[in-house]
Amino acid sequence: MSMPFVKHYPSSAARQAAEANYRWLKELHGRVRLPALTAASGPALCFERIDGRCARPEDLVILAAYLGDVHGSAYVAELHQAQLNQPYRAIRGHVLPSFPHRRVNAVARELRAGNVPGNVLMSVAHAQRLLAEADGPAAFYKDANPRNFLITPEGLAVTIDFDDLTLAPFGYDLAKLVVTLAMTYGALPGEQIAAALTAYNTAAMRNCGALPGVTWAELMNWAEIHHILTSRYAADGRYPCRWHEVRPASYGTGERPWP
Repeated sequence: MSMPFVKHYPSSAARQAAEANYRWLKELHGRVRLPALTAASGPALCFERIDGRCARPEDLVILAAYLGDVHGSAYVAELHQAQLNQPYRAIRGHVLPSFPHRRVNAVARELRAGNVPGNVLMSVAHAQRLLAEADGPAAFYKDANPRNFLITPEGLAVTIDFDDLTLAPFGYDLAKLVVTLAMTYGALPGEQIAAALTAYNTAAMRNCGALPGVTWAELMNWAEIHHILTSRYAADGRYPCRWHEVRPASYGTGERPWP
């Protein structure tokens, strides 16, 4: 029998928050594939050990379809009641912070500190406006970086790490995956990102045909917000590449990526 995986947290309160995030995800009608939680005490969570590897660029389209399905099913299950600019109290009481929440202040801090090379969003006010004025259907953000998925030998994606969970527009977590894959492994072909966006939209709309779909321009705008919020982690060596070095050109859609 394999040994469980133990995730340690800085405090019992941090563990309880992560556990609450996990349990909310677990209730989403089985669409999110999660390791079984086997024990929770003090500052630690114990999970069953999953045989798998972290995500790589060749997994992008599969992961995009998985995210789209998860986000679409969460919207149908209960997030159709949520508004992005307000905290959402879920059916069983768990609270998801609003989308702007800490991000409005965080982008200002990073930009004013000069931590963001090659920023294309022009100003602090522009970046903050994208966050504060986000509208439309609500999905969620769970920090979709490649380390937070395991790809099983059967090719299935399993979601791990439950520290962060907030409301977010559709496409925001997909943009995080695109940015962090590129910052980890190098530039991704525009065709691959476009295929991932199509897979994401198709999977989301399979759950609810009324969803409008994420455009290339919207995806790239959210990628730039992630560039602002992750640049400090590239600066300290956690990512070998910077987004401004690997971002794609506008991909044949006629849309201007950064309004």
